Amino acid sequence: MATKRLLYAMSNFQEQIKRVSGFIVLITFIFFSNLSYSQSSNTDSPNIDVNLVQKDFTTWWDYTYSNIKLSTEFIPLDVSSNIISKESFLKQLSTGEYIPLKINGTELKYKLFKLNPSNDPSIKTEVKQLGYEGYKNYKMEGTEMPVFEFKDIKGNVYSNESIKGKIVVLKCWFIHCATCVKEMPELNALVKEYRKRKDVLFISLAYDSKEKLDSFLLTHKFSYAVLPVPQIFMEGPLKVTGYPTHFIIDKTGIIKKVVVDYHEMISTLNNELAK
Repeated sequence: MATKRLLYAMSNFQEQIKRVSGFIVLITFIFFSNLSYSQSSNTDSPNIDVNLVQKDFTTWWDYTYSNIKLSTEFIPLDVSSNIISKESFLKQLSTGEYIPLKINGTELKYKLFKLNPSNDPSIKTEVKQLGYEGYKNYKMEGTEMPVFEFKDIKGNVYSNESIKGKIVVLKCWFIHCATCVKEMPELNALVKEYRKRKDVLFISLAYDSKEKLDSFLLTHKFSYAVLPVPQIFMEGPLKVTGYPTHFIIDKTGIIKKVVVDYHEMISTLNNELAK
């Protein structure tokens, strides 16, 4: 009788062990599933639906203009959420096969998502150009300012030698560029803000003739020094493909940043002056 009770107790104990073990396995599975989901959500979740953003060109453009700044410092992710180099990210973007989306989180991350080829083909054309310009501008950073020597419309000479020891804010533009003209009031305010800084120089290169620039500036105030230069110089040694384009050049003549958006230029300038 005692033996039967012992066997029954042992059997009952084993059953209880099985139940507890099963419960532990279940809890463990749920825990790691939730952890995996949480990590995936934090890492991979964009701030907009990838299908929605590419439904038409206008939606994509509005999103990209407001959220994607390729000249900023960001963590680049490929389609599998692996961290890659910024150079690789921009190279892939320039193929026109992907679109960049901003990832939710406290860190600034951009991730590549496959572009749906059946959507508006103009998205591919524009994103390809976006990637190309981003890559080209990125490769210019850290290089020396190309050799130049030009006079501004007042007769002052500017060259590599004359800008040494100064932080140079350089803008490339032309008269009939609407965006170039529209941003001038903000740029004038920037010049005014730093007017007491003798180590900051504001220069603009325009490929219009001196006569046309003189006439234009009678009705449009622009506080930068204005240098009429050949278009071939801007699109050759400076590799400018879009207007306006802004350069920040440090006191040693090294190009620190190349951007299209003047807000990014101002941010870079402030960071450079804070050093």
